[in-house]
Amino acid sequence: MHRIKLTLIFCLFCLFGFAQQKKKGKIPSPPLAPPSAADYDVLEKRMACLYRNKYQPAERLKFFPFNQYKKVMLISFEPPDISADIMITDNIEAKVKAPFKAEVHQPLLAKHQKLDPARLKEKKILSALELNKLTNVLYNFGSTSTEPYKGLLLPADEGYRCYNPRNAIVFLNEKGIIGEYIEICFECHRNEVSSEEIKMGEFCNEKYKLIKEYFYARGIKYGTGKNVD
Repeated sequence: MHRIKLTLIFCLFCLFGFAQQKKKGKIPSPPLAPPSAADYDVLEKRMACLYRNKYQPAERLKFFPFNQYKKVMLISFEPPDISADIMITDNIEAKVKAPFKAEVHQPLLAKHQKLDPARLKEKKILSALELNKLTNVLYNFGSTSTEPYKGLLLPADEGYRCYNPRNAIVFLNEKGIIGEYIEICFECHRNEVSSEEIKMGEFCNEKYKLIKEYFYARGIKYGTGKNVD
């Protein structure tokens, strides 16, 4: 009987300790089950782009780098070539003698340098009205819902592993020097920015398509044509 009492006291003590640790957040919650096909469909719909009209024109121009540069240009360009020395052995195996590397000449997009017009395929300096439309696309389109669904929240499109940029938004100072830039690969749904401070708004599922259509409507056809997803 004494042993039974000790066992009961020990069990009660363990239960009390577990409850206290769970209350303090020390015991992790069990992992959530993966979403079902129906759940996934709901999450996809929540990540669809929705026009919110959250920011007025003057408010949108307060986002960096629009608040620092008045001259904004859309461009298209050939992606840099990639080369490697390949040696074929008797075993018909390709071995890379040198690592893949980008072109050795000065990169097209780099801060504090002039943009080389000879290397551009197309360019378009944005008017105040066109700038207003660009910031409208960037900052007033967001996900249909940002609230979790059954404890789950599907992230927006993170793009593919490829990266073949052909377009960019370039911010120039009064002397034509590159201050900041947003390099975009519409084909791969990815971008690279010149500064972590750059704000591009919320990336809902169709955001790249909306930006691509904006480029195309401004006459930037290379890299934005109908054959580019």
